[in-house]
Amino acid sequence: MNELFESGKVKPVIDRPYKLSEVPEAIQYFGEGKHKGKVVITLEHDNKT
Repeated sequence: MNELFESGKVKPVIDRPYKLSEVPEAIQYFGEGKHKGKVVITLEHDNKT
């Protein structure tokens, strides 16, 4: 499977990204079963350093 991803023959489908602070909404959305791909949680970070 990794070979297929690395070669670009298989691409994951992302239905919707959520911020880490939106995890409750992501869980609810996922639980409704309406998603057509992956539900992704993204990490928020501050680039002001």
